[in-house]
Amino acid sequence: MKNSNLFSSVVIKWGLIYGLIGVIYVFLSAMLDLQGAGSIAIGIVAWLFTVGLAFLMYFLATKEYRSENGNLISLGRGFGINMLVGLIGGAIRGVGFYIYAKFIDPSYVQNMIEAQMEAQEQFGGPSASSAEVPAFVKFLQTAEFMAGSTFFGVVMGALIIGLIVAAVNQKKEEFNY
Repeated sequence: MKNSNLFSSVVIKWGLIYGLIGVIYVFLSAMLDLQGAGSIAIGIVAWLFTVGLAFLMYFLATKEYRSENGNLISLGRGFGINMLVGLIGGAIRGVGFYIYAKFIDPSYVQNMIEAQMEAQEQFGGPSASSAEVPAFVKFLQTAEFMAGSTFFGVVMGALIIGLIVAAVNQKKEEFNY
């Protein structure tokens, strides 16, 4: 019973921390217009921050579980912790993005679309008005879809980065024969 309580307390604690830091990141990057800035360097730094944040959260979660569990954690248990931390954190981040894009700054999505169109024209692409865009593309440009893709991106990161961290942090019982 103690092991089950430890598992859930670690998952909830680090999932909430990861989600709240993710929401702060979403709000700051939106308010500072880092997504629509069009700079490749800013995009790379933002990506490195999100990957580094995910790695740190998963590492600290599995490390806490391992230290509280007699310095033992299996690969499967570590991966399970990381996936659940990613699910909780991704859900919080997705909801935070939706709240920001739908209620706090409803023009955020439209500004992002305009920045993408300007970049397309700047690089020699055809200029298209919003009336010429197909309906399914308009759906991809909604706050709902972007919030869902934020959640999906975090879950995909949890699959990859979570497995790597679980492999790094695993420690099994040593048997002496």
